[in-house]
Formats: sequence, C-alpha cells, structure tokens
Amino acid sequence: MTGLNRRDFLHGAAALSVGVALAGCDPDGSPDEGNGPDGAGPVIAVNTQHVLAAVSRLMTGVNGAKWYRNAYGLWDPEANAPVPDAVKKMKQSGITLVRYPGGTSSNLYNWKGAVGPQSGRTHQVEGQHGEQVDSRYGPDEYMSVIKEIDGTPQIMAPFANSTPQEIADWVAYMNAPQGTKWGKVRAENGHPEPYGVRCWEIGNELFGKHQRYWMSANDEKAIKQYAFGGKQRQRNQRVGQPADHSAAASVSSGRPDQTFTVWYPPVVPKSQTIHVADAIWRAVSDLSSADADAKVYTFEPKSGTIRFGDGRHGEVPPKGAKITADYVSGPHAGFVDYYKAMKAVDPTIDVLAVWAPIDDGKLVTGKMSFPRLMAEHGHADDYDGMTIHPYTNFSRDLHVTSFPDKRAGHDYQMLGEAAAGKMVTDLIDEVRKYGKKSAYVAVSECGALFFGEERSTEGYPEYPYAMSHVLYIASQWARFNNVGVPWTASNDLISHKPGPSRTIFGGAPEFARMPEAVLREQLKDVFQRGGKVVDSKVNDNVGIATRETPLGAAYEALMTTATIDRDGALNVLVVNRSPDKDITAHIAPDDFTPAETVDVSVVAGRTYHDFNSEERPDAVKIEKSQAKVRGKTLDWAFKAHSVTLLRFPTRG
Repeated sequence: MTGLNRRDFLHGAAALSVGVALAGCDPDGSPDEGNGPDGAGPVIAVNTQHVLAAVSRLMTGVNGAKWYRNAYGLWDPEANAPVPDAVKKMKQSGITLVRYPGGTSSNLYNWKGAVGPQSGRTHQVEGQHGEQVDSRYGPDEYMSVIKEIDGTPQIMAPFANSTPQEIADWVAYMNAPQGTKWGKVRAENGHPEPYGVRCWEIGNELFGKHQRYWMSANDEKAIKQYAFGGKQRQRNQRVGQPADHSAAASVSSGRPDQTFTVWYPPVVPKSQTIHVADAIWRAVSDLSSADADAKVYTFEPKSGTIRFGDGRHGEVPPKGAKITADYVSGPHAGFVDYYKAMKAVDPTIDVLAVWAPIDDGKLVTGKMSFPRLMAEHGHADDYDGMTIHPYTNFSRDLHVTSFPDKRAGHDYQMLGEAAAGKMVTDLIDEVRKYGKKSAYVAVSECGALFFGEERSTEGYPEYPYAMSHVLYIASQWARFNNVGVPWTASNDLISHKPGPSRTIFGGAPEFARMPEAVLREQLKDVFQRGGKVVDSKVNDNVGIATRETPLGAAYEALMTTATIDRDGALNVLVVNRSPDKDITAHIAPDDFTPAETVDVSVVAGRTYHDFNSEERPDAVKIEKSQAKVRGKTLDWAFKAHSVTLLRFPTRG
C-alpha cells in the first residue's frame, strides 16, 4: 500500500496561468491560418530542464461518496469482501486514492458505530437529508478495498457532530501499533496491523450555507467557529433520534416514555425551550413527581436527550405532534483542537482544513481566508494544508439555469474549467503567504455541475458523463499536475443506478465504465510511473468563441502537461477541447532526444456529447497507434474533443 509522503509534495515553482491568450478565431471557433511558425498552427513547447513538481500517483483519486447501502454495491455483505468485478474495474481504471466516507452525506458520520461485528453496529444520520442509513461498509471494509486496489486511503473526518477526542480515537484505531488501546480493538475486529492512514481532512464544505449544521449563518462568525470552536443558538429546530434527523423522527407516536434528542449536543444548560406543537413545555428535574396532565419533560444537556412522561407522571405528547427545540448548541471545539488532538496520537499524519469558499467562480479571500485567520491568531503552524472543491457551478459561476443547446453546455464547462483552475492556484497563494512552508493544497472534490436553484439540463442532459466532462477533468488534472497538487479526488465512484451517471462507474451489478473511467485507464501509467513534471505550454493557441458569460466569451482549445518518467521517457498530454475542429500542433521538446517512434493513445467519442452505455459500452474508448518523429519534433493533428497522450521514449 502506498502512503502519502511529504517528499512527493514538491510544489510548483510558478503559478499556472488560466487566462485565455487567444490566437485569431472566427465566431464559429475555427482557427485562423498562421497561428504558429510558418502558419503551421500552435506550438507545444516543452522545457524538459525546468522541473515544476514531482509526479503524483494520487492525481486521479476518487470520492467514495457513499458508505451506506454497501457503498452502492461495492461491498458484498455475504462474502464479506469487495465485489471482484468492481475491484477489477477500479484497478483497470487506475484508481489509487479513494476518499472515505465521502462528502456532504458524511458530515454526521459516526465511525465508532461502523466497526466491529455487524450485529453491534449502529445506524447513521445521512448528512444531507438527515435520513437514517446503515453502517455495514465501515472503516475496515473500506480498507479492504484499498488493499485490493493497492490504493491510498484518505479520510474526511466529520466536524459537525464529533469531538477532537472521537476523531483522535479514529486516528488511533487506524494507525496505532498492536498492543495499544485502539490497536487491540482493531485486532479484535480482525485487523491486527496498523492501516497507516496519513491524510485526514476535517469536515466537508462547512462554508456552504446548507452545510453549517450547528454553526452560524453569518460567514465571518462561522469561519471563526470552524477554526476555534464556540456556541450557537439553534431556533425552531426539529428534534430527532441519535441516528435519525428525518422529519418523521420529530413527531410524537403518542406512546408513553418517549425520548428525543436535539441535533447538535452538547447544550448550554437551561438554554433550551421545547415546543410540542405550538405549546412550550416545562423542564423538570424528575418526572416521578409530576402530575399526569403536566406538560413537562426532563433534559440532559450533554447528550441533548429529552424525555417525556408516561401519562401518569407527566403528559404524553399527543400523537402526531411535531416537537421542536430552541437551544444554545455548544461549547464545541474548533479545527485547532482537532489538529492538536489528532497529531498527539500520530505526528506523522497530515490534518487538512476545508474552509475554502467560492462565489461567482472565484475563491473568496479577505476575511474569509482560513490561512489569513489562522496567521492573525497565531496558529499558522496548526494545519498541514487545505483541501478545496473547485467545482464549476453553472448557476453560481455563469449565472445560467439551463443549457440553450448541447454546444452551450460544452462551452460552459470549458469556461468554468479555467476559473476552477484559478481557484486552486489562488488558494495555493493564500497558503504560501500565510501558512507554514510545508503546507500544501489538495483537491478532494471537483467537477462541473448545477447546484441549487431552479435549473434544467434538457438541452444537454448527458453533460456530466459525456466527452465534454472528460475534457473538463483531463484539463483539471493537467493544471493540477503543473502546479504540484499532491492528490485529487474527482467525481464519485459508483452510481446508485446501473445506467450512465455522474460517476466513474454505473451502479451494481454491471458497474458500467463511464468515459471518465476510460480516461483514467489511459493516463494511469503517466501518474503511476512517477518521475517529474516539466514545464510545457501552448504558444499561439487556438481560441474557441462562445456566448458572452460572466467567465468570458472564449477559451483556449488546447491544454497540456508534460512529465519525464522514471524510464526517462517524455509524456506529453494534450487536451483538445474544441467541439468540432481537429487542430494540428508542433511539439518541440527542448534538451531531449526522442527515439524515432512515439506511442500515441487517444480517448475520443464520435462527438463531444458521446458517452458509454449498456448498448454502446465502447462509444468512448482508447485508440492506440504510433508515429514517427521528424528529427526531435513532431507535428500532430489532435482530434476534436479528444485527450491525446504522446509518449516519447528516449533514444538509447
């Protein structure tokens, strides 16, 4: 199993430009003549002596996304093992790093309820909708998958409903030696050897308005609560059960001796007001002395447990009555407390912060800068890095609620991709400016989607799994590779349904390989061979004209990154984002003498909106060929809407 290693985290020496330096183009996007030398078109210049970063085998990681329902079929509960076909396809697709337990759905995850015998495991609260879900696919099951794929684990530890001690215990369960308290528990569960999980992030998108949980709706207050902890008044909040925050869990059954819990304990003593329907009931210390018709309850601040009477000692809440609570949640710990508790257990781990808000296609800095806040309060050393989710949100970033047509859907993704790249480099700049020298930035989710608000994808419903999104993701990896991002987890692993979806694989039992899985297969050797990232750029790039948007009205057709692998071969990745134009470019590597034959692989469908399905599983596939080098250079026609990998072996 490969772990994260700081010496592989060589940061890029220069920021990657995401501006569009356009060559001439007609309104339909066709290139003008004479863009390159002698009118030959763009030139891909590779400086093999200018090293930008180390190649990371973790560049093409994935967000596990869901742990319940047996990880959408990844786990076979009867065999107590991962499904072999799913593992085979994960390995084929070059998936190394897998994020667990996921994103929004995991913000209220309870790891202690998901280890040990299945009969003793608890249910969980799903973090987005509050429904009750199972714990069958726990940390040990997850690590079985990691072992099968020779992968690297990465854990998102929940913040909203946990404590530093609980997460420090999780670190100990995963990493502590045999013979220690949690090492013994792990061994009793059948796993004596430490797992060695090195990379942890605290929370998921807690800066989002709909992922604040106990924290304030005020941004400036909330970032301080995330960093340093605090208290927060909760108003008119439904009650529930420890493992169920659904609407039904807040309704009285009419039975005696009912108990409920507030969502975010602990509670400041005597701060609570409990409503049964529209009436305020009264807190008492003991129900045994209450009259039968007394509207009373007992309350335990640490757990947030509310207990009602049995009809003889305290009234029973009427059947169907909704129960709500006002209370002050807290005191809660902040990121700094989590960091110190976790590092005390295992100083070798990396603990990453997640407060990287985005608005209108830009990283929000200033008062919302987590690195700046930590530095101003003397805690610049108390985080090892940050994760960011540089999504393109069409409604937020481009101010659209629909795709006028397929071409617009394609172009919007390409415009958003450049903005997403700048979000990452801007965060890198913030961390370098305010953080410690070793701190870094990683990407734990990314992609192009509609979020929130009214929206329609009728004009291009296939956009999240067609070739357009493959071009988006390939471009992101090229940018991240060039600036030394050490790991990424893009897209979700498995869909809840068998057909095409915004995932790497469709649902069980087929686990159909989506076009992004094909892209990953194409590129796995580049990232897994190791080596170094070298400087590459496209001179006289072709511009693609688009509708006018807040993110501009044109984008560069070609994106590139280049590496020298351990065998000394030069790998040049070129993404042609043009929806309909082949583009010939001149590849000119400096200080490199290639062999006469170049290995070529191309991923492309018939159109930019092509995708794989059960009927056409190979609509998007890898096509391999070879080409002859002319001297030390190569002219190559890059197909429209394609990802091309050129491997130049060194001349022996």
